[in-house]
Amino acid sequence: MRMRLSCFGTTKDLEAIARAGYDCAELQVREIVELSEEDFKAVLRKLKGLDITCEVFDNPIPLDVRIPVPEFDLKHWTEYLKIGAYRTAELGARYYVFGNGRSRSLPKEGDVKGAYEKLMTFLNILCDITAEYNITVLLEPLAPTLSNFINSIPEAVDFIEKFGRYNLKTMCDYRWLVAAGRSVDDILNYEKYIKHIHIDNPTTEFPKRPMPSLEDGHDYAPLINALKKICYKEIVSIEANTFTNYEEDIKKGLEFFKHFGIVPYRS
Repeated sequence: MRMRLSCFGTTKDLEAIARAGYDCAELQVREIVELSEEDFKAVLRKLKGLDITCEVFDNPIPLDVRIPVPEFDLKHWTEYLKIGAYRTAELGARYYVFGNGRSRSLPKEGDVKGAYEKLMTFLNILCDITAEYNITVLLEPLAPTLSNFINSIPEAVDFIEKFGRYNLKTMCDYRWLVAAGRSVDDILNYEKYIKHIHIDNPTTEFPKRPMPSLEDGHDYAPLINALKKICYKEIVSIEANTFTNYEEDIKKGLEFFKHFGIVPYRS
């Protein structure tokens, strides 16, 4: 069975991801925004010479920036979002993963209502800007240890339906699904809202995220079977950040999927 398989990396890793045989590379918005114009054009040229795409980008603003606080400058970050959306669209962006656990967490005291309203204003601006480039924002459910705003797929779907923006959907990070003790039935029940999948070894202590492996003691079969059952057509991306040798380790990711009868379209 073919699925669109992706791997996390940076622009310097694009050739390695292509050589390994993945269909896509998943990059960070921040890296793209902070490139000089000359370096950005060089990345564009590099990508055009490779047989992979960059359709999913993570974290619309830097992870260390908090949104629902008085000092968050909406005007400044609106301009940042415009640059990010333009550049990532040039690279082929279709989806933005809005993880940003710290960024979107709400205060527990003080002007909680005002903080929530500011977060909603930001999210509307984000959806407005990305819609101009046909990019859909994926609100990522995170563990309560990372964020107090949206912690499960059902919660995300309920919010999305009430928020009412066409280009706002959700995704499943398998690590946080496992951490929440939730079943892969969430994927089956809300498949029309789930536009992306992240996978790593979910049993390791965060922030270490190794490649998924048949030897790590975790049973990945329920997840893979759920994706097969719904004939999942979007991208499955390995969100690993812990490597011995990046280029050799990411090859093992494709071997992992092959064990379950899944190969990338480029194979």
